[in-house]
Parts: sequence; C-alpha cells; structure tokens
Amino acid sequence: MRILIVKVSSLGDVIHTLPVLYPLREHYPEAHISWLVEQEAAELILDHPLIDRVLIFPKTRWLRGLKNHRHLRLTISEAVTFIKNLRTNSYDLVLDFQGLLKTGILISMCRGIRKRGFAPTKEKSHIFLNETVPRPSFPLHAVDRYLQLVTTLGCSCKAPRFFIPIRQIHRDSVGAFFESRGMSIDRPLVILHPAARWKSKLWEESKWAQLGDLLVRDGVQVIFTGSQDDAPLIRNISRRMKYPGIDTAGLWDLRELAFLFSRADIVVVPDSGCMHLAAAVGTPVVALFGPTDPALTGPYGDGHTVIAKPVDCRPCFKRTCVSNRCMTDISAEEVWGKSKPYLCASTNLFSMREDCHGIK
Repeated sequence: MRILIVKVSSLGDVIHTLPVLYPLREHYPEAHISWLVEQEAAELILDHPLIDRVLIFPKTRWLRGLKNHRHLRLTISEAVTFIKNLRTNSYDLVLDFQGLLKTGILISMCRGIRKRGFAPTKEKSHIFLNETVPRPSFPLHAVDRYLQLVTTLGCSCKAPRFFIPIRQIHRDSVGAFFESRGMSIDRPLVILHPAARWKSKLWEESKWAQLGDLLVRDGVQVIFTGSQDDAPLIRNISRRMKYPGIDTAGLWDLRELAFLFSRADIVVVPDSGCMHLAAAVGTPVVALFGPTDPALTGPYGDGHTVIAKPVDCRPCFKRTCVSNRCMTDISAEEVWGKSKPYLCASTNLFSMREDCHGIK
C-alpha cells in the first residue's frame, strides 16, 4: 500500500494536517506514506517517524527563477526532474488535503489508482480526483475537517495528536541561546510574534510595544520572533519600547522555533502559521483575530484565548482593509489582562496583585 498526502502549504495548513498521520498509520500499518509539501514548511515533517518519504515542491524558488532569464534553463531542468521524481512511484491512494488548482495539477501528474478529496472546491480542483467526499456544509475547524476525510477511509480518529520531530540539536541550539543571554527558567517567558501574511491581520506596532513594556515592567522575559523578512517590523516595535525585548527575527529554523515556543509560558500572536505551531507544541496561545474566523482556523485545543472584537463586518476574510477596526479596536491593556492568568498559573509573579484574581 502506497499513500501520498498532498498538503503543500502553508505552515498552518501543514500543521493542521499532521494529526491524520496517526489514524492512517494505524489503519494501514504496512503502508509506505509520502507527503508532498512546499519548501517553506518541509522542515516540519522531515524526519517524522510516520512518514517514509518527503517530496519537496520548490515553488517559491522556481517562481524567482522564471523571472530571471539567467536561471530559466536551470529552473526548467529542475521542474522536469521534479515531475519525473513525482511519477517514480505509483500510488494506491492519493489524498488531497489542499483543494487548490495548483495541487490538482500536481495530482494529475501523479500515477495514482485512487485520488480522493473533498468536493466541491473553490478552484474546481476536484476535477482531478476520481473519488470525492462532500465538503462539510457547517463550520468545522481545519483539523477536524482533515480528520473527517480519513474517517471516510475507515480510519478511527481519536484525540488529534500533533508530533513535530524536534531533535537534540534543536534543543541544544535554543539552550545555548538562553545561556548566552543569561535567561532564567525561574522567570516567566512570553513570546511575542507580531507578523502575519495578511496586512489585515496585523496589530499596530505601537500596541505591540506597549504590551511588551507592560510585560517587561512586571518582570517577564519577552522574546520577539519572526522570519528574516519580519526583522524591520520587530525593529520598529523595539524602537518604540522603553524596555526592549529580545529580537530573534530570522534566528530560528522551524523546529528550533517549535522548541522555543514549548519553553514559553504563553505566545501572543495574530492568526498565523506560528499561532498553530505554538498550539501544536502545547503552549497556551493568546491569539488576536481580525478578518478571519477562529471557529475555522483558531488555535486548536483547550487552554487558549482568542481575542476578537464584535465588529459587524468580521469575519470578512479580506487581506487588506482601510479601517482594519477589527484589529485596531484591540487594546494592549486587554491583551495584557488576558495574558496574566497564564502567568499566574505558572509563577507567583503576580501573587501579590489584586488584579491577578478573577481574570477570565
């Protein structure tokens, strides 16, 4: 039995799909399981004990190569090699968890006996499948939706399990960083991750700075995380702060970041892939939601807090917005207040404060 999972992007989507590995492996214990994924999220599933082969689709690099005539020939050669590799094996079962045109085209290139996924899809990608399952007509979190697809194969889906293959090298890297900074495990640690792909999901820089100052003032260790592209955003926030936190933009790979998140008391973050990464490693998340719906893509599991303002137009799912009221109406004091109970639970830092009690 050869199975191909098709979930190429994004980071959050790949994390949401991780729980299907356990029921698939339990139902098909001898199966050879492959996963087709884009380069940006591949780090999360490399070395995963339930995956036999990872096929990396370097879409971003190819798009850059197609725009540069000097790299055009190499890009075309790489694409031809990739397609050949994709067709190396014939699969008994191809599972489309993405439901987009790009994955439909990739699936059409695969040699698969059964090609299964939800229908209908927005981009009509289900035309590339030969087995379709009706898409749920009611709001369902992405994790539960993907698990529902594998239950139609007869798999038994218990409590979803997220596993990220964090190795000792990743733990050592984070440990060395903590040691070099003189950070204490006895003091609470809050990670602020201000970045998101959509402009409409971004919270104001001034409020991130205000939140950081409130936390640092109360003795909390604050680390900012983000990609190298997020470095200017985090620098701007730090410049606004009286007590700047620690800037680690571009410092971590995904598995190091996962371990760093696991060491934090809480992660404060807008709706983004890193919100799902923090939730997957079991760290409480304070999630700032604007244009999207937490019922569909909120932090999965118990113990998280979602802050979403009752603005009439949300959720609109728009990537840009003129007023962006759903995010600007969130105050730094509100986020700080929602964060305190987690800190109270893990430390006596606020034990002498009256406002530590009764916060929900």
